[in-house]
Amino acid sequence: MMLPATFDHLVIAVPDLAQSVEQCEAVLGVRPVPGGVHPGRGTANALLGLEFAGTRAERGYLELLGPDPEQNPDPAADTTAPDPTAPDPTAPALPPALAGVTAPLVQRWAIHPRGFDRAVTAAAEATDPPVDLGAVFDMSRRTPDGETLRWRLTRRTPLALGGIQPFLIDWLDTPHPASRAMPTVALAQFWATSPTVADTRAVLAALDARIEVEAGETDALHARLEGPGGTWLL
Repeated sequence: MMLPATFDHLVIAVPDLAQSVEQCEAVLGVRPVPGGVHPGRGTANALLGLEFAGTRAERGYLELLGPDPEQNPDPAADTTAPDPTAPDPTAPALPPALAGVTAPLVQRWAIHPRGFDRAVTAAAEATDPPVDLGAVFDMSRRTPDGETLRWRLTRRTPLALGGIQPFLIDWLDTPHPASRAMPTVALAQFWATSPTVADTRAVLAALDARIEVEAGETDALHARLEGPGGTWLL
């Protein structure tokens, strides 16, 4: 399996987080642990560690991302809703994370470049091929024990190449989520399909984020997860 050294995490977007946690446990035989909520964003997550070729990743994990029933769902799903967390009304709005999600899907993935600002600048200056990372946003998550984690990331809407182009993440001073104790599953396969294979590969190469890309009718990400209870193909 082709995977960059900067791989950070895989985002599985789901329409119902509690239901998908149960589905994951039933299919894979392991139960994702609660990650926390994203205040003002209408979302919450659950996490699993990842193994690559039998070895647990020190900086790689799986995120199930779904609506938080305790929050207003509009910021997560409504493309017209204002961003309640934006301190500057003139700043770019963070795109909704779950717009159009009706079933679990591999929505997007993240890489953690060694120099976040340098990587963002290099992408902005790239012309062959051009790479549009969108804007940089400050993010936070409140864990079940009350701790607030902070990081920054790049986001654009619509997702570039249907989510195949990874977003960049910088965990700042926050301990990487993969460092906490949690069950793990194997990422047995991770690949993309695209109607423009050569162009898609070129964008991934420009970000030093190469993964397998096959010909397909639409841009999409796919993954095969393996746990003690079975296999989940997404």
